[in-house]
Order: sequence, then C-alpha cells, then structure tokens
Amino acid sequence: MLPVKCILPTRIDQADGESQDATSTQLVVSNNNRWSRATLNFDGIEPDLWCEFNFQLDTHPEEDNRAAPDFAVVGLDFQTGDGSSIDFAYVPGLTRTQIDPHSWYVTGPDYRAHEAKPHEISFGFFMPSPARRLSVTFRSWRNSHPFTISEPKLLQGGVQKSTHATGSDGVAPADSIITPEPLDARRSWRPIHVEATWFKFSLLPGRNLLVRGQIINESSESTSALARIVYRDARREELPFPYPELAAAPSVGAFVDIPVHRQARRFTLNLVPPPGAASVEIGFQAWHAPARMKLVTPLEVSVDEDLSLEAVSGDSVSDAPTFLNRVMERIDGTSSSSESMSNEAMLMRLVDHGALGSAFTFHDKLAAVQRGKAGTIPKGELVLAGLPAWSLPDEPQWIEDPYQSLAWRLEFQSLAWLSSLVAEEDPESLKRAIKLATSWSHANPWGNPGDPISLHPRALSARAETLLLLLSSSVKAPQPISSQDILIILAEVVRHGFAIAQILGQNVFSHSVVQVHAACALLALAQALPKIPSAAYWTSLAQMHLSDGFERLIDENGSFVDQSLHIQLELISLGLILTRCLEGASETREFCSNLAVRIRKGLRTLVAVTTPSGMLPAFGDTPYGFHHASWLRRLISGYGTELLSDHDLTTELSYPTGRKIFSSPLAGLIAARHYEQNSQWGYFCTSLNSRHHEHGHNDCTSFVYSAGGAPWIVDPQGSNLHETGAARQYIIASRSHNVALPNQREQIAGSGWIVARQDLEGVSIFKICTNVYGPSYEHHRIFIILDKLDGIGVLDRFVTRSKAVSFEGFLHFDTDIVMAIANTQLGVAYRKNEKLRIQPCTIEGNFSGMSVECGRNDLPGAIQGFIAGQSGRLQPANVLRYRFSGQKSVCGGVLLSANEHAIHSLTALLETEAARGLLDHNSDESVPTDRSNSGYKPWAPDQIERP
Repeated sequence: MLPVKCILPTRIDQADGESQDATSTQLVVSNNNRWSRATLNFDGIEPDLWCEFNFQLDTHPEEDNRAAPDFAVVGLDFQTGDGSSIDFAYVPGLTRTQIDPHSWYVTGPDYRAHEAKPHEISFGFFMPSPARRLSVTFRSWRNSHPFTISEPKLLQGGVQKSTHATGSDGVAPADSIITPEPLDARRSWRPIHVEATWFKFSLLPGRNLLVRGQIINESSESTSALARIVYRDARREELPFPYPELAAAPSVGAFVDIPVHRQARRFTLNLVPPPGAASVEIGFQAWHAPARMKLVTPLEVSVDEDLSLEAVSGDSVSDAPTFLNRVMERIDGTSSSSESMSNEAMLMRLVDHGALGSAFTFHDKLAAVQRGKAGTIPKGELVLAGLPAWSLPDEPQWIEDPYQSLAWRLEFQSLAWLSSLVAEEDPESLKRAIKLATSWSHANPWGNPGDPISLHPRALSARAETLLLLLSSSVKAPQPISSQDILIILAEVVRHGFAIAQILGQNVFSHSVVQVHAACALLALAQALPKIPSAAYWTSLAQMHLSDGFERLIDENGSFVDQSLHIQLELISLGLILTRCLEGASETREFCSNLAVRIRKGLRTLVAVTTPSGMLPAFGDTPYGFHHASWLRRLISGYGTELLSDHDLTTELSYPTGRKIFSSPLAGLIAARHYEQNSQWGYFCTSLNSRHHEHGHNDCTSFVYSAGGAPWIVDPQGSNLHETGAARQYIIASRSHNVALPNQREQIAGSGWIVARQDLEGVSIFKICTNVYGPSYEHHRIFIILDKLDGIGVLDRFVTRSKAVSFEGFLHFDTDIVMAIANTQLGVAYRKNEKLRIQPCTIEGNFSGMSVECGRNDLPGAIQGFIAGQSGRLQPANVLRYRFSGQKSVCGGVLLSANEHAIHSLTALLETEAARGLLDHNSDESVPTDRSNSGYKPWAPDQIERP
C-alpha cells in the first residue's frame, strides 16, 4: 500500500476566544445551538488530493435528539499558506453554507452502532489548490446536551501515477495504476492578465451596484489589480467621466485599484452610477505583466441595501400589493396605492402587453418534456407527485398535506398545476385559476408563509413562472378580469422576482441545478415585464448566472458535476429550452454555441446508458416515476432536432441490436447491454462517482443488472425532494446500494477509476480502483460481464495495514422478487418462473456467509431492505448480504447467473490466467492467495427448489 499522511491540529480556538495548544485535543461543545463551537487548525496539507477527516464523538447519556440527521455540524474554511480564506463556490464532498464556508452534517448517535462509544466519525472531501491550510469548526446544532470531540486527525493518501500509455478509450493496461483527473473547483475562475476580463450589468435607475469578489494571488509577492469601470446610457453610448468616487487614468479610464498584499484578497466595489447610466461594464486586469492572479467567480452582485427583500418587506407582515407599492416608492417616488394611482393606471405603467402576451417560460416546458402534456383538473381533483387524486377545496388553506409527503407539498405550493387550468382556454377556468392564485398570495404574506416549503427555490421558481402565465392570460383574456386581481398577481410576480434575484446575487446555490432553475425563472420574468424598473438588472443577473451555472455543471467534454443521470438530463433539457429562448440574440450567440457543444456530448452518454426499457440507471438522486426514453424523445423532437446532425448521437438513438459495451472514464460510467427486439434483453451499469455533490449518494461502484428483460439488481433511487429524516439518511448511505463495505465502514466522498479492461471471447472484464473508503484502505472492484448478459461476476479486494479485514457486500432486489438462501454456497432469487442464482466466490480469505433482510427499521442507523417508492415512501424489498474475511487482504464476491451455461462460463473464466492476473494483488503486504476455499463448483438447476 502507498503511504498515508496523518496531519494533527496545530491549534485549538474555543468559542470564548481563548486559544490553546493542540497537544490535548479533547473538545467539549455545549448545546447553545450554532454559536457554541470549537475550532481546530491544520497546516501542511497537500492540495489537489482527497482527504479523510476522522474524529471521535461522545454524546451525553441524556441526549434527547439522538435521531437528528443534523445533530451537529463540522464547518471547513479553506486557506492559503498565509492563512487567507478562499471563497470556493464548490468543494467536492461538502455543502456550501452561510455560517461556515463549507459544512458536513453529523448525524445523531442513533445512526451508528450503540455498542461503540465514543463513535468514530469520518467524512471525505477534495482539497482544492491553492489551499494549504484548513480551519475546522465543530458547531452545536440540534444537540440538547454537550458532546465531546476527541482524536481529530486529517488523513491524506496519494495514488501512484502511471507512466504507461493509455489506450484510445482512456483505459490503462492491466499492470498500471492511474489517478483520476483532479476535480477542478476552480473551473470558472478567470485569469487576470494585462488584457481586461469584462462583466456587464444593467443598473436600477439612481441606485448603487455592489459587486463583491475575491482575487487569488499565486505569486509570493504583493501585487495589485484594477477594476476598470465604463458606464453606458440606454443607447449603449459610453458616458464621459469623471464618474462619482472613481479615479481615472489616460491609459485605462476610470478604475478602482485593488491591492493584493496577501495570497487572497476580498473586495467590494460600491459603484455610484452617474446621471443617465443604464449599465456598467467592469473589466478586471493586472497593472503589469507577468501576472499570476485569478478572479474567483461567480461574483456576488446586489443593489442598494434598502431594495433588499427584507428591507422592502419591512418588519410588519406585508401582502404583495404593499410590497409593490414600497418598491415603486423607493425606486422613483411613485406609489401604487389607490390614493395616488388607480389599478388600471399602475397596470398600464408596468405592463407591456406585447412582451407579456408572448411570455416565454421554462418550467411548464420542462414539465411537458418530462411527463408529457399536463393533465386537467375538471372535477377539482389534483394528482400530484404520483399520489392518488385529492379533492381541491374551493378555498384552500394552503397548509394542506393530505399524504404527509414532502414531494406532494412541494408540487402543491409551486402552483404549477394551475397551468392546466390556463391551458383549457376556458374563461371560467382562468377565473378559477386566478382566484386560487390570489388566495395563495393572501395566505402567504412574505416572512410568514403558511407552509415553509413554499420558500424552497424550486417551488419559488416554478410558482413565479406560473403566476407570470396567469398574468399573461389575464391581460389578453376575452372576458375582462378584475384589475385588482391582476394587480395582485403582478405584485406577486415582482415580489418573486426580487426574491430570486437576491438568491442568485448571493450565490446561495451556485453549484446546483437549482441555480439554473432560478436563473431561467428570473430571465422569464424580466423579458415578459420590461417596464418593471428592475427588469434590465434581472436580465443581466440571470444571464451571468446561466452562463456561470452551465460552465460549472457541464464541462467542455460533456461531463457533469452531479452524479445523478436524472439531474443531468434535467440540466440538458433546461439548456435546450434556454437556447430556444435565446435564439437569434446576438449578445448570447457565443454562449448558446458553447452550450450546444456540451449538451451534445453529454446527451450521447445519457442515450448510450439508457436501458432497453427506457430508464436511466438510478445513481445519485433520482425521483420516482419518470420514463426517461419518452422524456428524451419529447425533448429532442421539440427542442433538439438540430442535434440529429451529430452522427454519434444518431447512432446511439438508433439503439442498435446485439452486444454493446460503453465505457467512459470522463462520465464515470460503465454500461453493457445485449439487446434484441424482444423481451429477453440484458443490461448492466455501474457508477464510478460518490457523493461529490451535497445531495449525492455514497454509491461508488454500485451497479444495476437486468436479465431476461427484467431488472434483478436495482438501485433504491430516492431524491432530496422526497425523503427526509431517517429515510433520507438511509437512501444516501452506502448500505442502501450494491457496494461492499470493509469493516462496517461507509463510503466517503471520492472517486473510482478504471485501471484495466480485458475483452476475451464471450466476456469483458473491468478492474476499478477507488479511494472512497479513505487512504487506509486499498480497494479494487472487478466486474466480469458475459456478452449475453445472462451472467456477471462482482468481486472486491480490500487491503489494509491492520491485521484483520473483512467486508460485507449488498445486493438489492426489485420489489417483486423473492429471495432465498438454498444452502451455504447458494442464494436464489425468484420472479415468477425465472431464477437468478447467486453463488459466492472466494479468491483470498474466507467466505463468512449470507443473509437476507427485508424491511428492517428498528433503528435509524439499522434501516435495511427498502427501496424508494412514490413521494418518499420506502417500500420493503429483499437485500442479500454476503461477507468475506481475511488477514490484511481479502478478495471475494458473487457470481450471478440466469442459467446453467452462464455459471459454467463464469467459473471457467476465473481459472484462466487472464482473470487471475486481474484478481491477484501484487502488494508486498498482501497475503499469498489461497484458492483452497474458492467454491467454484456449479450448481445444477435440479438442485434448486422454490422455497
């Protein structure tokens, strides 16, 4: 094994401000909520490597919140060598938060074994360059009593880089070890040169613009950058300086000097526009070459504090018309109150009928390609989140939760279902929709929502566009609609716009598809309501975050940050709908062109790994109830017909018959299928990523497998929009996926990568190396895939420095499958008249038995034998657990076969020299292979009886 570097803290900072030496690292964190904390500092960390943070947690005997999923929180602040904090928008494995730059939530003690006290806690993250130091804060969160932290340490282990050449598919020969490309948390950072990098923002009339950001100095010397400022009027003509509060020089014009004396410098530009300014261009550049500086993006952008959502809303609970009234008063001194201006006059002032009548919205189009045409509710019944119909009352209270479902509440509060009433083109249906929308507005004054989930950014974005559609339909309705109702909807749209703009400007969701949803909604509002004083500012803010969001979430190779294929398809869908919205606009032509290239490459992968039944493998967050092939057909026919000129994509879309192997190290996927145009197809897919994103799952090398045209081994699915609490913690945990866990150790954030591939007659073999168990474990998983997919082998090898190592593997079966253990060397899964044999295979060490669990839920940390169903309801299903043990090194797994020929082929293959070369471990610390307990004997069908 390669060496592991252990880093201990250098200093401890307590909440009372006192500091102490870290020789004694036992910390007590009281239960004063988030303000009780203790901070450790770590120096000498190698950048661009995965890290494991490890500590012991001892809880109070009388602790009340033992089952809290966010019992405590660990905050991480990444710093340069001189202690300057770096504003990373994204760190793989961690969550972006407000109190601490990045965080990891500690579950309560009920999620771990009770006999182990104190509990050992581990989590992983990527240490992005140029960070060299780390400040780690243990913060009180839900704990009712103090808890104790001890033995904190940071582990880093490098992986030997290969000097061997790789093949055309990026896979190295069998004898090499390669590292995956580092995850670049700095992908959207902009280099600062002597040539300026420009940003453009529209302005609110007479209002300051605040732009916050950070400059990273990669040299050891103090330096300086400048921000050049150019104001333009409504005709885009440059305004002459002097500009208020800005210096000017002949060579650069107006500018702000930004000295960078340390390795990281935060700055705030408080720009005071001159009279007549409609937009501002900011160009960041260096004074002199060479320059080794970078601008951290996205920038934080906001207008004057008195136009923030909180300031306009005030301390008192206000309705939407009051909010609009205050906004207009603060922007230009006018008022929307009845005393100063009639409803009709205000609507005439703020509504452009042409722009509103042709409003382009995104969320209704996304829903249409995802699920088809929206259903109607003629009988007053709502069908949301796939749950049974619910009778909609004439006057809802807007706190309804008939199914105790997070997903149902989210859809209900989004009001997206009102679009079906608008689509009926019936005046009475439109009036009913408007009545319901105004009822929602009255019941949800800002700051006091009836249901807090209504403030979720997904609900907020979808509701903003739904209200915009209602407004558009109202102003062009053949029968007059009450001007008061129209004004309420307009005011609510404006209030939603301010909320979304603030979310975007603060970069709250800067590395999530949620950011793209919000930016699309804000763009839709701005384009449909150009007379709103903030519309131009909203447009520039939305365009910046759409450009930045797609840059962060999809790279130039079509690879995604998010491991969920479902979310990847959602992001591609939004991208194609967006390009349709922006087509023909000269200022966005380059953006659309670059986005189209990324979408085309990403779409090839998704089409290639779609199952013959039309589903994407459910790796990562995947909500229940979507048919992805139908989604793809509707998407391409509606918004992507130009993509059909791509030969590679059309080849994938043709879905050729026969055997096909898809292997993409960039996408982190291996897929295989054997497809004929009948019901007897086979399919296999595995993911090589694990919890890079805050909503990710710990499922590196988990796999799905179908034979005979039906799924046998499945992923439990699940989505953060559906599950909460213990169900959510189970869905993202490793034990809910088809992986192997050494010494009961869950996976942490990390990656897997293909180190070898061999294609033999009738079979393909892949060897994968991972780092998801931390640097103390060396792990390989080997997949053996028969060409006809009637059998596969799954074997794991673990090596560690400790004398004893054991692992437990999991196989999760579909809900209609009966699982039985025939004897100590054979498990059998039954679906109607079909059987799947599961035979253990020992390469090194000892096979320690199998067991079956279904629906175990006695403790939050012991939930087992479930898969996600509709709207967060876990459904009981069988899971097979198999175990192997050894000394320092252990290797074994299972062979899955749908017929006798497949098991004979697999067992014969394991005796070949090619297979032994992949399975043997060449480490000096490994134990010699003992094949005396291999258990290769095949079991004939007549020895298998139905239980």
